[in-house]
Amino acid sequence: MTLRARLLWLWVAFAVIAVVLFGFQINSLTNRSINEAMESSARTGRQVQLLLEQRITDDTANEPTRQPATQEARLARTKQTWNRIVAGDRDLAAFLVAQPAERTGVVMEINIIGEDGKVIQSSIPSRQEQPAPSIPALKSIHDAGFFDRLVAINTSQTDYESRTTLGVPEQVKPIFEIQTIVSHALLRDKIIPDISSTASFSFFALLAAAVLAGVAAQRALSEVAQIGESVDTLRTGNPLGLSVRKVDREVAAVEYKLSLLGQQIQGERRDADQMRTDFGSLARGVAHEIKNPLNAIALRLETLRMRIADDIPEAEPEIDLVSNEVQRLDRVVRTFLDLNRPAELEIREFDPVEMASEVSETMRPAATQAGADLQLARPVMPFAVRADRGLIEQALLNVINNAIQAMRGIDGKRLVKIVVSLTAGNCEIAVIDNGPGMPVSVRDRIFEPYFTTKESGSGIGLALTKRAMELHRGRVIVESSPGHGTTMLLTFPANPIPMGRSAGA
Repeated sequence: MTLRARLLWLWVAFAVIAVVLFGFQINSLTNRSINEAMESSARTGRQVQLLLEQRITDDTANEPTRQPATQEARLARTKQTWNRIVAGDRDLAAFLVAQPAERTGVVMEINIIGEDGKVIQSSIPSRQEQPAPSIPALKSIHDAGFFDRLVAINTSQTDYESRTTLGVPEQVKPIFEIQTIVSHALLRDKIIPDISSTASFSFFALLAAAVLAGVAAQRALSEVAQIGESVDTLRTGNPLGLSVRKVDREVAAVEYKLSLLGQQIQGERRDADQMRTDFGSLARGVAHEIKNPLNAIALRLETLRMRIADDIPEAEPEIDLVSNEVQRLDRVVRTFLDLNRPAELEIREFDPVEMASEVSETMRPAATQAGADLQLARPVMPFAVRADRGLIEQALLNVINNAIQAMRGIDGKRLVKIVVSLTAGNCEIAVIDNGPGMPVSVRDRIFEPYFTTKESGSGIGLALTKRAMELHRGRVIVESSPGHGTTMLLTFPANPIPMGRSAGA
């Protein structure tokens, strides 16, 4: 994962945390508002309850002291007296009407309900003698889940109630219930402003955090990009100067260390170039010193063969063996000299298809001996290139030779196909075989000098092929996997000239 992606995910994580905290804050606000509404409703109910108790106590003080004989009769008389007092108390009715109007909370209606479920007294006179409203308890919205509570507050048109009871010890069921109704509109008007202000603050805080995070991330990425440019500068071998930009102390320290490292790399590169030059000169000198005796040995062997061929015929195989070994050593020395020879390109115009055709004919006997079919695919439109034909030809010959050798020992049809094409200004020559393919461990090393998997190979051919492509500002692309054959693509700038026209036309 890139640094930019990690910074993005970090910001997303912070945003999620902010949203969760916002949710907790909203939940806390709604809980607080509902709790306040419940307390206000309960307080109103208790006030009405105390007033009822006082009215009943005052009015029953003047009642006759004689009581009915049975408990049932006494209970019935008590209910009758209480209902008469409550229903006929005009001051109580005025008090109930004034209570919602005087309060600034969420209570909009107060009802005193009898045992039959009908309203005896109400803050809304038209409610009297009517069945009490059946609405959900205020506690139900308090106990609801977070999202259900928000939906109920914002969309529901239902009011909520809380009840306070008034009764006697002789009966479990209360004689009166004081119903305090909380308006959903008043409750929403109390909660929504707090939610809106919190949401606005959270939004602008999150927006500010996003902007700051973006600026910080951009600055961090720009510093990383600057360090990347410094590394690229070192990789190309150019000196790295100290930055004069205003940067963080940590970045300045890294750039300073990179500058020191660049100086060290430059010194080591000069030493390596000098060692390579010295080694190349030494290697060429040694190779020439070896080549001269090999030529002398080859000449003496031929002289020896002519002198003793008739007299000692059984010596002929031994002389052939020595001669073959001398030729093999001479070939190794020549390829070594080619690998270390300074680049001297002989650029001229030629037809790459004609060159590939000549190489194919040269390699056809070897292909026939290996049981492989060698094919050449020509482009629809001929074209010319400007390059060193000798180097390109040798590079193609090495690749085809490897493909043919890979055919040995496989079952079925053996095919080596050469495809020449012009693509996006590059001359491309692909050599495709259906051989056994190469594992990754081999594929990654085939261009190393002297690396080979063949018993008689020198490991020089593909190294020379890669060097030839690099001298032409091209490259060798290899696609291969076990069991799926191998494709080697030689590609280099063609500087194409239409056939039949000169370079200066």
